[in-house]
Amino acid sequence: MRFWQSVRFRIVFGFFLIIAPLVIFLIYNNLYATKIVREQITVHYSNLMNVQVQSNDEILKSTSDFLVQLGTVNDNDVLSLKTLPIDDSDYTLAKVRLNNRFLLDTNYYKMVDTFFVYLRKDGNPLFATQNGSKSPELDALLREYSVKTIERAVAMGDDWEITSIPGDSLYLIKMVDIDLGMYDGAMVQIDTLNKALTTFDVGPDGSVFMMNDQGTLMTSGPVPATQDEEFRKAILHMENRSGTIKWKGKKYLILTQSSKYANMRYVIVTTESYILKNLPFFQKMLYYWIPLLSVAVVTIYLLFLQRFMFRPLVRLIRGMRRIGHGRFDVRLPAKTVGSEFSIMATTFNQMAQQIENLKIDVYEEQLRVQRAEYKHLQVQINPHFYTNTLNIIYNLAALKDYKTVQKLSLHLADYFRFLMHSNRTVIRLENELKHIEHYMEIQKLRYVDKLAYEIEVSPRHLNCEIAPLMLQPFVENAILHGFSKREQDGTPFRIRISSANDPDEPDRIVRITVRDNGPGFPSEMLKDLASGTYLEGSGEQHLGIWNILHRFRMLYGDEGGIGFFNGSGEEGGAIVEVRLPVKHLPAFETKETRSLSNADREDEDDAYYAGSG
Repeated sequence: MRFWQSVRFRIVFGFFLIIAPLVIFLIYNNLYATKIVREQITVHYSNLMNVQVQSNDEILKSTSDFLVQLGTVNDNDVLSLKTLPIDDSDYTLAKVRLNNRFLLDTNYYKMVDTFFVYLRKDGNPLFATQNGSKSPELDALLREYSVKTIERAVAMGDDWEITSIPGDSLYLIKMVDIDLGMYDGAMVQIDTLNKALTTFDVGPDGSVFMMNDQGTLMTSGPVPATQDEEFRKAILHMENRSGTIKWKGKKYLILTQSSKYANMRYVIVTTESYILKNLPFFQKMLYYWIPLLSVAVVTIYLLFLQRFMFRPLVRLIRGMRRIGHGRFDVRLPAKTVGSEFSIMATTFNQMAQQIENLKIDVYEEQLRVQRAEYKHLQVQINPHFYTNTLNIIYNLAALKDYKTVQKLSLHLADYFRFLMHSNRTVIRLENELKHIEHYMEIQKLRYVDKLAYEIEVSPRHLNCEIAPLMLQPFVENAILHGFSKREQDGTPFRIRISSANDPDEPDRIVRITVRDNGPGFPSEMLKDLASGTYLEGSGEQHLGIWNILHRFRMLYGDEGGIGFFNGSGEEGGAIVEVRLPVKHLPAFETKETRSLSNADREDEDDAYYAGSG
């Protein structure tokens, strides 16, 4: 029976069909609530970021417009710087006045860190900055940046470039050509642009930073170590401005927005667990209580089923299987009074007891039937011997060979004495061979020099037990069929009986071979014997062989066996191999009958010795 067809599977599966929709519904509700919260937080942060980024872009745009306007108005100081030589005193005064104006402008443009002017004829930048501590480094940066920008001769658009001062943070810088070799520009610190966004509450594992399109960090604020360069590159590959990324065991909510006027991107990172910190009930229900309650309910239910249903059911099934295997002594415990399984166990025990009693009765009846059939088979073979023996006596009497008749009478006395004691189940192999010797001596007296036999059986095999008249019919058939059909070439017809240990099972099986030098078995008969169809027939043509095969199967079952072959070479002839179990209690022999057989065997030995004397 397949697993899914069992009662256990159907009960558990039915329980899950009821519980699963409830659990799924609870999980769906919690996931839906979490999704709503996530979307609302995302919209809220996205709106705040959008307002702040647009504000920063407006500052960059207005600063760019201011730089362009400075070159287009008719300003005396600007005109003086463009036209006067650098050693003129008015030139110096114009620089001082323009520097003071830049200082005032930095108070108006609070996001701008530095305003500067660069004249090609002077080579020294003029700047006003809010970062006075970095003036030497700033002077060197502006001089180097101005020279490189002028050498590149690139059209100056609205985009701001990224630069840095050694030992300081990154800056956005922009320079405008206002004609006649004069350039003005401004610098904005990137941390200043990000300052407003850092006030967002993103939690201990969250961060607010800015990066370029290559994932390089541009702000100097604290960023968790887990949000490394690989993490930032994963953000760059996001398809939308907002989304979630699972990174190193945590799920992050990401919001990004790029600046219109610089190669930089604003990023807000917060963990999903921090977003849902205000929803502890939903979190606990989703991640803890629902799984724990589900596991607890299923465990209690399975333990209940195991104790009160599956265990008694398994015991019942195992008991039924053992009865099916022939073990009728199995009994089930019936402790729970009044329960259905207690009633089933009690009924099962009663049924097993009745089957055991019935099996014993049937087995004893089968033994009686088999013993009766076996006796019938033994008796069935005797008339076959009687007919042949009477023919021999008749022929000798007709020849008036009285000495031979006397000799024959002794052999016949021993021969019939064996038949009178052949009602036992088994005898020793030694006694069967003596019986064959009497038979062969009778046949030799008839055929004189035309018949010869040899018995070469090892002494250690003589005590083996064998059914009476198990080998003698093969010798008789050899004479009746092999001798009569053999071409006469002047040599005697030989029958040889030998024994040896079976090469495959030397400790369990003794192989006894009966062989002659006649024409052998007909091919059709060998085919029937090999396929088993001969055993299924009536045995009318070869009563002796059919009888022996049936008796052997009744006695030994599948142990041992009888094989039929034809010899090869010049000797040829029929070969019968009897694979006899060394130690085997016949199927229908009881201890009592075996004890009686041992006593009869002693009487049989005494009878043989008396006859020989």
